[in-house]
Amino acid sequence: MSLVYRLLSLVLVACLPGLAALIYSSLDLRDSRYQEVNAEALRNAHFAVSELEQIFEGIKGVLHTTGQASEVRSGDFAACQQYLARVRTKLPPLTSIVIVEPNGEPRCFSEGSVPAVNLSDRYYFREALTTREFSVGDYTMSRLSGRRIVPVALPAVTGDHIDFVVGAGVNLEWLGRQLRERGLAPGSAVTVADRNGIIVAREPNPEKFIGTSFPTQYMYLLSALPGTADVRSRDGTDRILGYIPAPYTSFGLYVSSGIARAEALGPIDRALRSSVLLFVLGSTAAFLLAWLVGEGIIRRPLMQMVATAESWRRGHDGVRNRLDGRNDEIGMLGQTFDSLMDENARREEEREESEARREILVHELAHRVKNTLATVQSIASMSFRTNQGPEALRNFQERLQALVRSHDLLTRHNWQHADLREVAEAALAPAREDLAHRFTLSGPPVDLRSAIVVPIAMIFHELCTNSMKYGALSNDTGHVELRWTKEPNEIGNLISLTWSERGGPPVKAPEQEGFGTRLITSLTRQLGGGYEVHYAVSGIVCDIRLVTRPDATPEQDS
Repeated sequence: MSLVYRLLSLVLVACLPGLAALIYSSLDLRDSRYQEVNAEALRNAHFAVSELEQIFEGIKGVLHTTGQASEVRSGDFAACQQYLARVRTKLPPLTSIVIVEPNGEPRCFSEGSVPAVNLSDRYYFREALTTREFSVGDYTMSRLSGRRIVPVALPAVTGDHIDFVVGAGVNLEWLGRQLRERGLAPGSAVTVADRNGIIVAREPNPEKFIGTSFPTQYMYLLSALPGTADVRSRDGTDRILGYIPAPYTSFGLYVSSGIARAEALGPIDRALRSSVLLFVLGSTAAFLLAWLVGEGIIRRPLMQMVATAESWRRGHDGVRNRLDGRNDEIGMLGQTFDSLMDENARREEEREESEARREILVHELAHRVKNTLATVQSIASMSFRTNQGPEALRNFQERLQALVRSHDLLTRHNWQHADLREVAEAALAPAREDLAHRFTLSGPPVDLRSAIVVPIAMIFHELCTNSMKYGALSNDTGHVELRWTKEPNEIGNLISLTWSERGGPPVKAPEQEGFGTRLITSLTRQLGGGYEVHYAVSGIVCDIRLVTRPDATPEQDS
């Protein structure tokens, strides 16, 4: 998975808790609102029951007053009929009033002549006789008036005797107007039904519902405990219904009040949808920004570093990330890689320089070994040319020791240079161990290149050896003085050395050239200089001249 996709996944993971919190809070708010609506629907139902109780209590009072009227109790049919007609016209809630004998025969009727009917088979009539209380019947088509009514009855009782029953029909249109006048919220509905589920009043749209029965799936509400339910009305509206069945009302009718779910929960549902939509839009914007940031700020610099690393792999070591302007972690990573490559380049340069120096050293070592072998070969050749006895071997070993001491001195100075005094002290060390007081060394500091050190040391050794055999060091009183001077010239420095002896045996010039003379001649010629030997009576004097160039390479010196 690429880094950008990982970043997008991180954004998604970061958004999920917010989405979960949004959904949870919205659902929790919706559930709270749902509970509130249920409670409100049940309160509305109780309020409707309370209003209907007042209506039926008023009707009960009217029936009671009618039963106590003298016109009704006199037994005069005409007076009774006129009284009932006069009272009924003043009572819009009632469609008709009738006085019924206990046997079910009508005595007088507010609407005119008494029809030949018997009401003894009616439930509400039998209940009134049995309970001697106000009774409300079920929805019916009146046998007396031919209108749709809810019949009511109240017995007129004297002592233990029921004189007659005052009956009436409740005007359903009027009842509906009462429900309508109390006001309904948009989408709400109030329904009143009898014990059998026949609707007797309904708002709104009473014309579509009065006289119809409950749908089968809701018939259980007629016998349930008061409560709430989610229903879909026949008008297609989903409602939260608060209902009170007939057994729990004083007037024996079922009452319900429904609140449309769309009206009650719609704002919350719309807010939830809007919140989810805004969250989706915000998340989409966050994803887009994360992608842009990932591409521009993260992926592009990383790909630049990958391309730089690929260039390094192909040998283009000079390529760099150039992320110096960034102070974040990616900039630090790029700068670290650049620093690493700079360090690698520096180390590679040092390695190449070291390799070059090593090659120079190897070349120089080979040159020095070759020179040393040539020197040893020359010393051996001259040492054993005229004499091959033990004395010649001893002299050869001493000359090799002088060569070794000069090499030791150069080794201490990394084979670069040595001071002339150090060279003299090293070459004369065997003699100076016991005869140091018979030597005088004087002269300025003179820095000698490595290629000059060995020949000079060999010359000093030969002069010292000759002095110990034949000159000032061959007795107990002689003295040797070695002095030198340095003068600059157009080439470098002119070095003048003087080896002078005194106090030794009388000196005379040799009849033939010895080994030491030949060696000194060869070495001074090798150094590009010259020498002169003076055989004074007081002691031998040897003047040596050579030129050194401070900037010369070992090969140029040699």
